Amino acid sequence: MKIQDLIAGKNEQDSVVIDGASIPVKVLKDLADEGYVHVRPYKENRTFSFWGKSCTACFTEDQLLERV
Repeated sequence: MKIQDLIAGKNEQDSVVIDGASIPVKVLKDLADEGYVHVRPYKENRTFSFWGKSCTACFTEDQLLERV
């Protein structure tokens, strides 16, 4: 799914629920600003794969929450 689609029309103080995990919009916006375009959740181990044209990363829910 596209990060921009998830955060469209939301404030930075809001959160987005992705497969049961509440991720702050600010974190997703910052990742989009870093060049990430897509996110794919992996429910079984509660991780998230992010990628763009020139970057790829995998974060746990806790790691994303630490970025606030």
